Amino acid sequence: MFTGCAHFERTDRTFRAFETAANRAESKATPHLVHFRVQQAAASSRSDRRPSTIVFSGIVLTEEGHLLAPFNIRTDTPDRIEAWIGDQQYLARPLKSDEQLGMTILRIQPREPLVPLQLDEAVDLRTGEHAFVVISSDADNEFAVFTLSAFMQGVIDGRYRQFSLSPLPNQTRGAPVFSSRGKLVGLMSQNNAWALTDLAEDLHHFIGEVTGRAETPSRDENAWFGATLSPINADFARANKLPRSALWLVHVFEDSPAWQAGFRSGDLVVELNGEPLRLSGTRAYQYFLQALRPRIGAPFEIKTLRNGKSVTGRGRLERRPEPQTLRAEDLGIHLTEINEPLKLRHNLFETQGVMVTEVERGSPAATGRQFGRNLLMPRDVITAVHHHPTPTLSAFNEALDLIRRERPGVVLVEFMRGPVNGFEALNLRIGEREESTP
Repeated sequence: MFTGCAHFERTDRTFRAFETAANRAESKATPHLVHFRVQQAAASSRSDRRPSTIVFSGIVLTEEGHLLAPFNIRTDTPDRIEAWIGDQQYLARPLKSDEQLGMTILRIQPREPLVPLQLDEAVDLRTGEHAFVVISSDADNEFAVFTLSAFMQGVIDGRYRQFSLSPLPNQTRGAPVFSSRGKLVGLMSQNNAWALTDLAEDLHHFIGEVTGRAETPSRDENAWFGATLSPINADFARANKLPRSALWLVHVFEDSPAWQAGFRSGDLVVELNGEPLRLSGTRAYQYFLQALRPRIGAPFEIKTLRNGKSVTGRGRLERRPEPQTLRAEDLGIHLTEINEPLKLRHNLFETQGVMVTEVERGSPAATGRQFGRNLLMPRDVITAVHHHPTPTLSAFNEALDLIRRERPGVVLVEFMRGPVNGFEALNLRIGEREESTP
């Protein structure tokens, strides 16, 4: 009998602890909750049997009315998007989607300043811990707030880790997730919860891009680390007791950010910005590129292994060096100087020359002996023109000036096409108008 009483007492204490944790999560989440209802436009055909209404959750991002939805929504969508914040209904307009995040920022015109969710306060959820997901509702449910409990079953690695949770309803997607201690831990995805400690920085940049407050774009194609990388072979890693999540620095360009940080070809990258690399094979490479957050001026800290010793380097990404270019209208070609990245990117056998990037149609360089085949091709490296060596664009320009003064009918071009040396005679009379005789 006493044992039974003790059991009931423990059960009651457990219930009260759950109730306290749920109430704590609800009080922290409620001011920031958004209930989305999307009324889809009429289907174009009977075969398209989409549901007429989709319901999901979201959060408030700014006082001015920027909201986050857990889907990519087109800015020109014909669907009607309603956003409920408490008992207030608004029409929401999509502003921008981020394909990598799989999220969209929308805008409403609030009647009073909103309360944004503080993303920087997030912590990680521990395996075995209970999580609490809080969602709001609309007038159909009297604007009630619901708190659902889930069990954290493990972590799914990726650029943004996901906490694997026990099943929850679909409408929780986009809702904030809290730990049993009342700490913000993530946002619900389709079946799991995105870790906000991984997501927060990219979300801040996304918000900044949309609101115009971003100092730099979240990603920049011109940002440059200055090395080529290749995933470590899994069998090699196992045999040599090396991490499976690692990348070889196959080549480090001189004077690049990677070179200046102290890295050299043959180093093995094992950590990025204080965190071990995740995943393996090509997925580790993709993770590195995404986690590096390529922005000009963005800082990085990387740990590598070199001859069994740890080497840590720090630096900032720089603008990718762009070689000088030239349009040689007389010959009908576009050219670029050859730098080290260009040499490796195109696997060039010759660097003492200028590379063809484009051949203009109907030009001397495009008119060949065979129909449809140019005399010169993109990636050809021109080493001499009219018997004048052209190791640089300035040397090519000098040779071009000489040709313009001498006005020869045919110009001999010497080039390398891969490992093969070639010569072509370009007829400069092609394209000229014949003078009519009286």
